[in-house]
This record gives sequence, structure tokens and C-alpha cells, in this order.
Amino acid sequence: MKSLNAIRLSAALLGIAIAGAAGAQQQQPQQFPTEQTRQASCAEVKWNAEMLRLHPDLIGACQEVVVVDGRSWARFAARFVRVDPDESVIFSVRDQRDLTIEDITLVPVAGQVAYIDNRPTPFQQLRASDSVNLYVPEGEYGFATQPGGPKAVLARIAPAATTPRAAPPVALQQTVAQREPLPVQLPQTAGALPWVAFAGLLLLLGGLGLTLRRSL
Repeated sequence: MKSLNAIRLSAALLGIAIAGAAGAQQQQPQQFPTEQTRQASCAEVKWNAEMLRLHPDLIGACQEVVVVDGRSWARFAARFVRVDPDESVIFSVRDQRDLTIEDITLVPVAGQVAYIDNRPTPFQQLRASDSVNLYVPEGEYGFATQPGGPKAVLARIAPAATTPRAAPPVALQQTVAQREPLPVQLPQTAGALPWVAFAGLLLLLGGLGLTLRRSL
């Protein structure tokens, strides 16, 4: 009899324990993933109007969205090209197939560096084969080299070099040679020689006439 009562008491205590555990589990708030791990889509990003207008092809190269402290950052894969003498940095933004979409020129802020394997690297030390991640915060126009942080860490996008306008074609002016008026009197190029010959001819004819007259 005691054994049966002990079994019943144990079963009752077990049921109470199970019910208590279930109730405690229902009272605990549901654990949601942190914002840093929550999935986001590039299609959900509210892009800056200037970004949409000046770099429409660049939008399609968005790799993913990283959410940090409640703010979305679009990640782009880029390859370092060069640093210009004015310290602006040129990157080749790549798409998902690693094809070049657009070359952008960034004007970095003071102290801004690139990150390779989470290691800060000055832009001047990058090599042409180095690949880096660039981030665009939602609603902003500029690039960061890591997500998070204030707006001051955004590198400004330099305007694309414009092709200088060709100079207007110079009208071909046909120079018309002005003809000098013909001289009224022909130049005397032979001198007095023709007159001497003509006088000699007259004398010859005169002598011939006198000879014929005497013979008659």
C-alpha cells in the first residue's frame, strides 16, 4: 500500500514539474535574431536620389545588405585600381560575376583606410590585385570602407571626368589672289634695239631706191 502511494506521489510531483516548466517557457519572450544577423535585400534599400541618377548601373552591383545598429549598408565588391596624385582613389566596382560595372573615383576623408581581411591598410599600400568591400549607407551618397560609424567616414564620389567639348570647326577661308591690274603701257623690255634695226631697214630701202633710179 505504501509503495502504491509513493508511486502516486512521484507521478503527481512529476506532473507538477512538467507543468511548471511549460509555463515558464511560455512566459519567456521570444528570442529574435540580432540586427547584425538579420537578412536584408538590396531591393529593399532606399537609395539616394543622386546615386540613382548618376550611377544607375552601380545599383545592380549590390552584393548584400549589412544592418548595423538599425541602419542598412549596401555592400559592394571592388578592386583597387590606383591612387592619383591628388590622393583620390579609383576602384573598379564588380558585379556578382566579378565583371567590371563602373570605375569610381573616391575622395577619402582624413584617416580613412581600406580593410583587407579586417586589417586596416592605407590606400597608398594597396596593390592592383587587392579586392576590398565598399559600403553605401541607406539614403546617403558616398562610400565607406566599413559599415557603421558617422556620416563623416564617407568618401565623396568625385564627378566623372567630362570629355572636353570640341572646338567649333574653323571656317576654311579660301584666299583669293587679287590680280593686279594690267599695265596700260607694256613694259619696254627690248630697249632701243628695235628702233636701230628699223632705221637700218629704212636706210637700206633708201639706198636701194637711189640705185634703181640711177640705173634708169
